[in-house]
Amino acid sequence: NIMENQNISQILAIMVTDIVGYTQTMNEDDNKAWEYIKKQRDIIPSIVSQMNGYMFKEMGDGTYSKFKSAIDAVQCAVRINNEAVKQGLPIKIGVHLGEVKDDGQDVIGTGVNIADRINSLATANKIIISDDIWRQIRSQADMEATSMGKKELKGYHESVEVFELTHNPDGTLTKKVKVTETVTYTDEEGKKVQTESAKKEFIKKVAIFPFDYNGDDMSIDYLTYGFPFGCCISLLQDPLVEIQFPNQQELSGYTFFSRLNDFSREHNTHVPNPLKKKIAKEMHSDYFVSGTLNIIPDNFEVIIKLYNSNNGKLISENSFQGLDYFTLIDECSLYLRESMGIPESHIQEIENSPFCEILTDSTDTYKNYIDGIIVREYQNDYKKSCELFKIAVKNDPTCSLANYSLFWSGFLSGDEGLKKDGSGAMNSSIAHIYKLPDRVAYIIKVYNYFFEKGRLDQAKKVVQMWMKQYPDTIEPYRELSNLYFRNLEYDKAIAVYHKILENHPTYYLAYSWINYLYISNRDPDNALIYAEKYLNCYPSEAHAYGIVARSYKLKCDYNKAKEYYEQALVLEMDSVDYMVELAEQEVNLGNFIEAEEQLEDALLNCKTDQDFYMVYDGFKEIYGIQGKIKESLKYDEKKFDCEEKFQNPLDASMHRMMNSEQYCLINQTDKAIEIIDNEVKKTTPPFNLLGKGLGLLLLAAHSEDKKNIKSGLETLDEFNTQLPIHGAVVEKFQIYANGLICMIDKEYDKAIELFKSLESFFHHTGYLSRFILKCYNRNQDFKTAIKEGEESLKKHPYTPTVMLEITKSYIGLSDLDMANKQLTKLLSIWSDADEEYTLFQEAKKLWKDVNKK
Repeated sequence: NIMENQNISQILAIMVTDIVGYTQTMNEDDNKAWEYIKKQRDIIPSIVSQMNGYMFKEMGDGTYSKFKSAIDAVQCAVRINNEAVKQGLPIKIGVHLGEVKDDGQDVIGTGVNIADRINSLATANKIIISDDIWRQIRSQADMEATSMGKKELKGYHESVEVFELTHNPDGTLTKKVKVTETVTYTDEEGKKVQTESAKKEFIKKVAIFPFDYNGDDMSIDYLTYGFPFGCCISLLQDPLVEIQFPNQQELSGYTFFSRLNDFSREHNTHVPNPLKKKIAKEMHSDYFVSGTLNIIPDNFEVIIKLYNSNNGKLISENSFQGLDYFTLIDECSLYLRESMGIPESHIQEIENSPFCEILTDSTDTYKNYIDGIIVREYQNDYKKSCELFKIAVKNDPTCSLANYSLFWSGFLSGDEGLKKDGSGAMNSSIAHIYKLPDRVAYIIKVYNYFFEKGRLDQAKKVVQMWMKQYPDTIEPYRELSNLYFRNLEYDKAIAVYHKILENHPTYYLAYSWINYLYISNRDPDNALIYAEKYLNCYPSEAHAYGIVARSYKLKCDYNKAKEYYEQALVLEMDSVDYMVELAEQEVNLGNFIEAEEQLEDALLNCKTDQDFYMVYDGFKEIYGIQGKIKESLKYDEKKFDCEEKFQNPLDASMHRMMNSEQYCLINQTDKAIEIIDNEVKKTTPPFNLLGKGLGLLLLAAHSEDKKNIKSGLETLDEFNTQLPIHGAVVEKFQIYANGLICMIDKEYDKAIELFKSLESFFHHTGYLSRFILKCYNRNQDFKTAIKEGEESLKKHPYTPTVMLEITKSYIGLSDLDMANKQLTKLLSIWSDADEEYTLFQEAKKLWKDVNKK
C-alpha cells in the first residue's frame, strides 16, 4: 500500500470499475462470467499499483481504487480501459475527486459514493469523470473530454457536471498530442529527406544502469548487461527518449562508462543508488533506471525501478515475468515510456517494432553479441570479442549492430585478418542498417565514413543530419566536437560545446570538456575560466579541483596546481591519479625526493592496471629528467605491459612506437628501431605506417639522423594517402620533421620559424626549446638563445636539455662564470645519471673544459 495509513478525512481520487452486463452474463454463461472476473483481476490490480494507486476493495464484479493524484487516477483508467479493449473485457469506469475517510485498509465517504454513481452513468469501455477531476487534468497535453452536462446523482443533494473522456476504439485517447515537428535536411548523398523531430518540452532523458543478479546460474549473467542494453535499443525507436548507458561504442556512452569505471565494480553492477543518482545528474538525465534479474521456476523475472534523478525518489516499480526475454525487453521498454509520462496518444501512434525485429530474433546470436561487448569493454580482449561477434553474425547475418561491433573490434584488434573480417562486416551492417533506430544508425554511419572510408567531410555531414533531426540531443554535438578535435580544429570544437550550453544551460559537464579543449590548445587563461565555472557547480567533487589544477599547471603555476591537487586528494584520498599529479608538481618545483616518495605512496594504492600505468609513467618521467635513463626505460616497459591490459591493441602499439626514443640517449638506437619494427608487425595497416612514421621522427630528433627523418616523412605520406583522417596531426609532424632537416642543413632561421609554429601543438614546450636554442647557438646568436632559454626555464624550471643549451650559449659568449653556474645546477639534477647517457657525457666534458679555462 503506497498510501499512508490514516484515520482522518482527506481528499483522494477514487476510481470505480464495473463489468457491463455481468449479471446477465452470469445467468447465461457462468464460465464466460468467470473469465471476465479472471481478466479483471489480472488487469486492474497491477496497473493500479504501477500508477501509484491502491485497489482497496473488490465487490462482485466491481473494484474500488484510491490515488493521491487525479492525473495518476485518470491515466490509470486509460491504461486499464486500453488493456480491457484488447482482452475483450466490457468494463466501464468512473473517477471522482472528493473527501473520504481512509483507515489504510478501507475507504468510505461521500467521495466514494459519488464515484460509484458516476460509474453508473458510463457504458462499455467508457470513462466518465467528475468536474473536480476535469479541473485537475485538463491542462495535460494528451487529455480531452466532452461534457455530458449536469447529472442528478442518487443520494447526493446537488447535481454534478460530468465529462466523458474521449477515446478511439482501441482505448487510446482521441486527441493526438503533437510531440514532434517536421524537419527537412540533406543526407550525405545530397538527397532531401523529411522526418519528424521531437519537441524539446516532451523529451525524456533517462540513464539506464546495468542490472543486478545474485543467482548462481552464470549462463545468464550476461543479461545483467544485455537486458538493459536491449531496453536502450528498443527505447531509441522513440524520438522522445534520450538514453545514457555505459557502453563506449555502440551507444556513445564514453563518459557514462568512464564515471562508472572510476568505482571499479564488476561489470558496473551493484552500484549504490546515491551514486546512480549522482552520475545520472551529471549525465543531464531526468530519470535513472535500476533493475534486478532473477530466475524463478520456468521463467525470468525482471524487477525494474524508475527514479527521479533530482531527488532520487522512486517514481514507479514493476515486475515482469516470462520465458522469452526479448518480449520482456519490449514490455519493460513500454512500461518505462509510460512511467516517464510520454503521452499515450504518441505511444500508440509511433512505429515501435518488437526488439527481435530491430536487432535479432536469435537468442544465441544475442548472447554471443552481448558476451562480445562484455569481453571487449571489461576484459580488453579484442580478439575474443571478435570471435564472439563472428559467431553472432554467422547465426544472424542481418544483425546490423553485431556486424558493426565486429568491424570496430576488428579495427582496434591489431590483427590484420580480423580487420578484414571487420571491413566485410561493416558492409553487412550498412546493408541492414534500416532495421536499427535512427540514432544507432547515425553512429554506425559516422564511423563507416571516418574510420573505414577516411572521409571526414562525409562523417561531418552525417553528424549534422543527426543534429538536424535531434537538435536537443547532446550526443551528435559531442560527436561533431570530437571530429573537430581529431582534426585539431579546437575553436570549432569549443563552439560546439557553447551550442550545447545554449540548448542545455545546466549541462555543466560541458565546462569540463571546454576546459580540456582549451588545455589541448595551450590556452591556460580560458582553460582556467571554465575550470572555475565547473568548480562552482561541483564544489564537493574531486574532479572539479583536478581540472582547476591542470589549468594552473598549464599556466606553469606549479604551487597553485599542487594546492588544488591536494584539495582533490582530500576528497578522494585513495586517488592514484591525483597522487601522481602531485608528484609531477613536486618535480616541477625541483623536489625530486618528495616526488619519489609521493609515487611510492601511489604505488601502494594501485588497484587497477590504469593505476599502475600512471605510477610507472610518473617514475619514467622523474628518472628521465634525472638522467637515469636505464631506470626510466625499466619503468617504461612496465608501463607498456600494463597498458596492453586495458588499452585497445591498436592504440597500445601506436603508443609503443612513439615512445621508444629514450634508447637513443644511451646509444641503443638499434633497440628503438627494433621495437618500432616489432610493433609494425603487430599493427594493422595503414596505422602501422602512422606509428612507424611518428616513431622514426621522434627518435631521429635525438641523433639528428637525416635518413631516418626522411624515412619517417615518406612513411607518413604513405599513410596519409591511404587514410587521410589524421591529416592535421600528420601535417604538424611534417613541419617538425622539416624543422629538423633545416637544422641539420644549417638553415637555422627557417628551422626556428618551423619549430616556433608548433609551440601550441607539443604538450611540453620545453621539448621544442631545446631545438630552437640549438639553432640559435649554431648560428652563433648566443644572446637570443640565452634570452629565450631563460624564458623557457621560467615555465619549466627543471628541463635539463634546455639548461645544457644555455650553458653552451654562455660558453659561446665566453661568460664562463654563468656557464659554470648553469652546469652546476644541471649536474646536481644529473648527480646519479647513467654514464652511458650521451647528454650527461656532453655535460661532463663541458664541465672539464669550463673549469680548465
